[in-house]
Amino acid sequence: MTPWHRNWLETVNFGHPSWIECNIKLSRSAWHEYGRDLESVLLKHPKTWPDYKEGDYKAIVERRWPPMENPEVEYVDAWGCVWRTSQYGYIGTVQHHPLGTDDALASFTPPAAETYNGGFDPVDFAEAADNLEKTAAEGRLTSGGLGHGYFLLRLEYLLGFENLMCNLMDPSDDFRRLVDTVHDLNRTAVRHWMDAGAKYIWLAEDLGAQDRSIIGPRAFREWALPRYKELHGMVQDAGRYTDFHTDGNIMDIADQILDIAPSVLNPQDQANGVENLRDAFKGKLCLRLDFDRQKTMPFGTPRDCADLVEYEIKTLGSERGGLMFNFEIRKDVSPDNVDAIASACERWSTWWFEK
Repeated sequence: MTPWHRNWLETVNFGHPSWIECNIKLSRSAWHEYGRDLESVLLKHPKTWPDYKEGDYKAIVERRWPPMENPEVEYVDAWGCVWRTSQYGYIGTVQHHPLGTDDALASFTPPAAETYNGGFDPVDFAEAADNLEKTAAEGRLTSGGLGHGYFLLRLEYLLGFENLMCNLMDPSDDFRRLVDTVHDLNRTAVRHWMDAGAKYIWLAEDLGAQDRSIIGPRAFREWALPRYKELHGMVQDAGRYTDFHTDGNIMDIADQILDIAPSVLNPQDQANGVENLRDAFKGKLCLRLDFDRQKTMPFGTPRDCADLVEYEIKTLGSERGGLMFNFEIRKDVSPDNVDAIASACERWSTWWFEK
């Protein structure tokens, strides 16, 4: 078992970790925008990026953009949703909702369950099993998971937002059949990942708007809670771990997320409020905190970034763990801010464990 894997387990299980994990994810759009300037930051921080070698970014920049991040092409997912983006490096929106009419909803044919993984690109689970076996042999954590937006968002992709809202309030038999079909496919995909050897399974949705949950507590309790709870329970009953990502403000359904009881919750910090997250979840769920992508990283100063890292570690951290960070660096985040974030993480990630 690698030191990182051991520390991760101690963090998630509220044991005795040695540091707070700070995962600074550098997107291809950031590399395209800043290139050498961004590379100079990485070379200053060998502790944060120990494996980076000078010039490595060139191979990243030269790769083709995946279809969902390429404005020159349309991407059609496994259900027939047509996606289009307006910027390189950013996933766009659905331009065609294939079940947006009553006739289409009444006669839909789902994708094949054997390779289904939430509705996007199919997965060869035999190949995934081979890859995870190699990962396990190296002592690293084996992980897998459904494509982003596998249930509530998948229904929106298929129907369109207005149609989804109407069906949640006044559900037709065809809508109920769609809900059951999507959930059955997700359940099968989770089993496939467990059979392939994944010990940590990602279940990523976006449940929040800017100031509240998208469908509200009552509809969430009826339509979403039992299905999310079942998927997380399947994994955890097998002695494995789940990660529940959601963007947006979810504080009005915080009690239901506690009922779902993911092993790791990945919420946004400022969209929910750091103090609100502390009051609702600290000591109850391990938080993999999503650092502020709306204001602080793109528009704040390096000092703003560093101060927020320190504040969140001191507010949400604990000597028993329960806190990790996720920094999603895109082209709107300057190299100076990336430098400040890395420096702050290196300075404060062991603070709770030095006392």
